[in-house]
Amino acid sequence: MRSILAAALLFALLPAPAAGQVPPALPPGENASLDPAQAPAGAYALDPRHASVIWRIRHQSLGLFVGRFDRMAGTLTFDPNAPENSRLDVQVEAASVSTNVYDDPAERRFDREIAASLGAADAPLIRFVAQRVTRTGPATGLIEGALTMNGRTHPATFEATFQGGRSVLIPRGGKYVLAFSARAIINRRDWDVGSSVFNAFTGDLVEIIVDAEFVQQ
Repeated sequence: MRSILAAALLFALLPAPAAGQVPPALPPGENASLDPAQAPAGAYALDPRHASVIWRIRHQSLGLFVGRFDRMAGTLTFDPNAPENSRLDVQVEAASVSTNVYDDPAERRFDREIAASLGAADAPLIRFVAQRVTRTGPATGLIEGALTMNGRTHPATFEATFQGGRSVLIPRGGKYVLAFSARAIINRRDWDVGSSVFNAFTGDLVEIIVDAEFVQQ
């Protein structure tokens, strides 16, 4: 209840946007450090309970259709003094695609069709391995790497933002946690993803949006 009241108070204190303006972005956490150099160096693991991989694709040249993946894992070797030397390896289960489209309350045929177009049976993991990190600002950068999907590997580049780091006592036992956001746009046809139905009703470009926390190991 206290957290709900605190959140309500925070939004009540935020200045209301003027007519026609987009509300401001969520403010950074007041207890988190936005300086990557303050984070401990070493190995981190993706926290799947505090991570999301969302994708958006144009539907019939109109609205953006949104889906996500529910199961993922990953490792990060972080160098706070030279983030460009950090290493990242993330895997997403292709069969865990979720669109919230049901034929009946228990049937997810549409999700299975998308998973099949992703090659989930023969290539169950979608994997991104960073090969180059370039800093573009104090807390931003470009992550270039190899994206493997449907048995094919091609380059992909993510725009990344460091969302903060801090030592978390509960439930992490005092371990340091890093948070990042990332975004990329890829052409699904490069990975031969799709079918005659999808090709007829959806666009080729897919936007991938990632938010994730990594826990110190």
